Amino acid sequence: MRDEAFVFSFEARNGRYRRGIATCAIVQSDRLVAANKRLEKLKFVDAEVSKIVRTRDGDLLEVSGEENARSAAYKSANERKQYDPEKLESYFKDRHIECWRRRLQVATPLLAFATNIVVDYQLGRASQNRRKRATEFMELVASLGPAFIKAGQALSSRPDLLPPEYLQELQKLQDRLPPFDNEQAFDQIESELGGKLQDLFERIDPEPVAAASIGQVYKGYLKTGEEVAIKVQRPNCEKIIALDIYILRRMSGLLNELLRVVKYDFDLKLIVDEFGKLIYDEIDYLNEARNAERFKDLYGNMENIFVPKVYWRYTSAKVITLEWVDGVRLESDTLGEDRSELVRSLVQCSLRQMLENGFFHADPHGGNLLATNNAALCYLDFGMTSTLTQEQSYGIILAIVDLVNRDWESLVALYKKLGILDKDADEEPIVKALNDALPDVLDASVGQFNFKSVISKLGTVFYSFDFQLPPYYTAILRCLGVLEGVAIQVDPEFKILNEAYPFVASRLLSDDSAELRSALELFLVKDGELVADRWTSLLISASRMNGDDVSAGLNSFLEYILADDATEMRYMLADLLVDELDGLGVDLTKYLRGYLASSSLFSLQVQPGDAQMSPKLQQALSLVNDSLLRKGVRIDDFFGIVQR
Repeated sequence: MRDEAFVFSFEARNGRYRRGIATCAIVQSDRLVAANKRLEKLKFVDAEVSKIVRTRDGDLLEVSGEENARSAAYKSANERKQYDPEKLESYFKDRHIECWRRRLQVATPLLAFATNIVVDYQLGRASQNRRKRATEFMELVASLGPAFIKAGQALSSRPDLLPPEYLQELQKLQDRLPPFDNEQAFDQIESELGGKLQDLFERIDPEPVAAASIGQVYKGYLKTGEEVAIKVQRPNCEKIIALDIYILRRMSGLLNELLRVVKYDFDLKLIVDEFGKLIYDEIDYLNEARNAERFKDLYGNMENIFVPKVYWRYTSAKVITLEWVDGVRLESDTLGEDRSELVRSLVQCSLRQMLENGFFHADPHGGNLLATNNAALCYLDFGMTSTLTQEQSYGIILAIVDLVNRDWESLVALYKKLGILDKDADEEPIVKALNDALPDVLDASVGQFNFKSVISKLGTVFYSFDFQLPPYYTAILRCLGVLEGVAIQVDPEFKILNEAYPFVASRLLSDDSAELRSALELFLVKDGELVADRWTSLLISASRMNGDDVSAGLNSFLEYILADDATEMRYMLADLLVDELDGLGVDLTKYLRGYLASSSLFSLQVQPGDAQMSPKLQQALSLVNDSLLRKGVRIDDFFGIVQR
């Protein structure tokens, strides 16, 4: 029996007893007084409290204080066990009985399914049966255990590999399993943290608050009084996942041959290895703790964003302890009007993650987000994160701009540059397919054009041509799709691309990097002329951003266009205005001088009874004018009073 500070209750389960922890630990008043004195002391000597850290090699290392525990954990994380297919081969090659038992469980249904696909293809029923086979595949994946569930979820954002019907079915996979036994969980905590529960925690609630394929979460209480969330990995989880990956790699050659019969020609072993790297990161809780801390450092100070603290003295490779957060899910009716503000915070924070800092939470579904009691948005579960290089972030920015403006030639060229499409691929049929598949992104209704439908339509093109999506790109697609799914539960008319484009436009206008400046010029100028719709839509979209981001974007753009080497761009802008006014029979010089004598640039009628210039151009030039006034620049000086 554990220390007397813990009271254990027992309950029958399947004819045996299991151990639980009662919610009340201190049972005598004199002990309560002593405990309170101990708590007060601990508040002042916390740095002296030691922790036993279990290393990955099984050794016990004693460290003192939270910071030392953090340093030891970081050192262990730097030496962490990473996915290595050669080591898997070496480990399992002589474990014949164990491997063959699992191989039969996995191979029999997978090969039967692949055979059905081949038969459908040979009988000409592939299209007719595709929805049915997709449902069967999802059910098969769900039945094979945690590794396959995780793999199925990863495949659900791979439109380059699977038809839309399969993607839609795999998105239904739920990462939920019944909780494993408390006895095993508590033994795991003691083994990993190197001490008895009663020495580590004041108490732990007897039932888990959540359970998934890799681990489950308990609410606990430190001896210093803090409430914490303790996530414990399932026993033998790493070994079970490693065995399944090993078996899939061994089967990949045969499965590839079967799939080639039906024109599925991709390297299954490479896909398995990509998944292996992802899942090994996720099952390493020291890696998750580092992700959580990095996320908190980057985004924890943003308005309305909260990230829980890591308790390093209670964290190891298979146990992670975070600050407990009380809150409700974003779709809760109790939030009222706060929900829309929280969704806005979610979108802005996510865009900043992906397009500014390049480190993002790759699984922001409803279960990993909470609205706190003080109306902040709290992120949870940092097992799935992803990083982008600066070049990759720029690529995402430009892809969104091309997508929104339906510039398919530019998008295809970008995909070639990023290595997503072979540089020798014929562009014309791909451009035509994209043009046929996608309507106007910003003007279509949600029912016709949410991000899920974008991915579905893009996926059809990706699947039809030889696209190869890198892991970071699929992570972005998944993240944006999940974000929109969460937001739609709050606002049925929400469209992620509508919300993302102002951020992207502001970034494109304000970033002074040579790559984005060059991209901006290519985007704005076509055949030596400024494209009116693009210029106006970019400025108007940037103006939808709040606060300093608007002025930063517009001011930076004006500094760029007012520079000595931007004379040609200014002339193009003036020519654009001249063409607009010529259609109304008005001279540019007279128009600008008329403005200077009036109170408003666009309250002036160009001719009695005539229509004014297009509303979009009016709005864009008004934004430019406001920014010029703040800089002390006259509008006629800006355009140089170009005479035609």
